[in-house]
Amino acid sequence: LESSLLTQPWASVCFGEAAFLAKACFRDTGYILLISDLSSVWYESADTEAVGQRSKELNKRLTVHVSSFLHRLSNLMCPLLAGQPDTATSFSCHPTATSLSLHVKSELSGLPFYWDFHCCPAPVEMV
Repeated sequence: LESSLLTQPWASVCFGEAAFLAKACFRDTGYILLISDLSSVWYESADTEAVGQRSKELNKRLTVHVSSFLHRLSNLMCPLLAGQPDTATSFSCHPTATSLSLHVKSELSGLPFYWDFHCCPAPVEMV
């Protein structure tokens, strides 16, 4: 995933009132996300086990395979990164001194769909 992320272009995105640069890579085996406000860079990398666990915590009413969650996350993030966000999806960003949380609210199969990206500071070699 990390090597695939290197080939992805940075995209300008807004979460609420704040502007960021972001890039992401989604696969059947997980995802990796990089977000920067030009003074800090945060990332999250999650494999299928982590995605499955978080999906159960955040979406108790949805019982779909992990690959469906990854596909949905890709379908929400990729248009946003391409400058064509889905108007039915909301993103909110909550930075702290040591982390950045990106909260996503949408729908999947007619039910509410929630996701939280829990990003930590990116290592220098990744940046």
